[in-house]
Amino acid sequence: MNIYKTNFPTEQEGKDYLLSIGVLVETDNEIVFAKDTAAVVYIGKVIDQTKTTNPENPVFYDGFAIDVMSGNKLDFGSFMVYPIEAAHSFYGYPRNAEVPKASKKEIKPIKDL
Repeated sequence: MNIYKTNFPTEQEGKDYLLSIGVLVETDNEIVFAKDTAAVVYIGKVIDQTKTTNPENPVFYDGFAIDVMSGNKLDFGSFMVYPIEAAHSFYGYPRNAEVPKASKKEIKPIKDL
């Protein structure tokens, strides 16, 4: 499975993009997951904790966050984000899992860095 963390200008633009790349499909006038889509999580607005000084008045990052888990390798282009501390995780995967998960061949041992 591949995990993608994305950020779109609006929720509707995110849904439209997911339809355009085949993450979601329209069947019988209903929008559903494509066969290889395991999950889509509409995170929404994410609080910028570094700029929020009062929890009663949170400061949000721009855009609308959506996380996707798919069996396919997908290209989200400029909508991909790589948060240092992700707001969400998929069950069985680390919160800050690579997007997509790095293979062992790509990971250099610490002594080689």
